[in-house]
Amino acid sequence: MADAVSDTGASRVKGGLGLIVGDAVVAFNKSNVMLPLVTAKQAVKGALTVQFVDYTKIAASDVGAATDGTDYTTMTSIDTAARQAAITEHVIRTDVSDLAKMGSAEDYTGNVGQILGNAVAAKLDDDLVELGKAFSQTECGAGTSLALSHLFGSMRQLRAAGAPFPYNLVLSPKQVWGSKGLISLTNNSALDTAGSSTTDTATARPLGLLGTQGQEALSTGFIGSMAGFNCYWSDQIDENVSSGGDAAGFAFSKGAVGCAVGPEGLIRIETERNASFRTTEYVATGFWGEIEIHDGFGVYILSDVS
Repeated sequence: MADAVSDTGASRVKGGLGLIVGDAVVAFNKSNVMLPLVTAKQAVKGALTVQFVDYTKIAASDVGAATDGTDYTTMTSIDTAARQAAITEHVIRTDVSDLAKMGSAEDYTGNVGQILGNAVAAKLDDDLVELGKAFSQTECGAGTSLALSHLFGSMRQLRAAGAPFPYNLVLSPKQVWGSKGLISLTNNSALDTAGSSTTDTATARPLGLLGTQGQEALSTGFIGSMAGFNCYWSDQIDENVSSGGDAAGFAFSKGAVGCAVGPEGLIRIETERNASFRTTEYVATGFWGEIEIHDGFGVYILSDVS
């Protein structure tokens, strides 16, 4: 990731602009979830669009038998579709007054860099996860709790579409840690009812775990992989779709979504000194565009988290 920096006020900012840029980029890289998972291309100089190519799947039936010494004359067409993403600006600005800096022991320079980097990363994630709702293939559904069968159903659909590995599962916080979430599928309740008689009382039993995933969830609070998917979470995923208490998770292959990056980089940090207002302006700008490349390489997983 490249950054283009306009050094218009670094000498007047404690710590210098380089520190702000470094903090912002580090915060961006730590906060962003989606960028490493999608197909990203940087626009060439002078262009504000990036084209991604969607290839149709070739079936086994298209491969024929040939006879030794003869010309194979059957031609198979490989159809393609162009998907074009337009790069736009995504901007956040904050002003820090001289008086505020003088009256505080806080490291405003470092804090501003982290805050701006986090904000731009969140916006990029927000734009990319929104595309998950557009996948025409679906699993689970409104008002339905997430189950292991939905993960395997997603895997089945991606494999049937010929989606390339690796496969990623991106869920909301409630879809991971909620009472109806992914981690709840890795263990049973530590307290259940013994026997079938209505007179039986609740009996404490050892917590049952689902293999290594259950152990991982219990020890780390997360699951790195499940049912063949690499697991991730994003707090930018809508957890109240159509006000119904459902979250818009999704599973996909890298070829499903494209991210076009600006010709001068993904994020730019600038400062400008406004002497008459006794403030320093900090502006972070992200340059990207997002597009669905191949619909069959993604599965929309809408599940109840209410």
